[in-house]
Amino acid sequence: MKVRALRGVCIGVDRHLVPGDTADLEPATVTFLVYIKAVEVVKDEPTPNPEAAPAEAEPVTRNTKPVKPGKEK
Repeated sequence: MKVRALRGVCIGVDRHLVPGDTADLEPATVTFLVYIKAVEVVKDEPTPNPEAAPAEAEPVTRNTKPVKPGKEK
């Protein structure tokens, strides 16, 4: 699992993380380090597709007169 260090932490023999470093660790190690608030799990963020353009919102049309309930236009 990929994690980011929140503070300096030892993750093995001669292996240390400083705040902001990321590493790929075993799930059991991650569970312990998250419990002691030394690391946070990094979620896999989907990469944005540059070809997909954002959809344009349709303009909102509003009635100029309020419509009374139960009456048709």
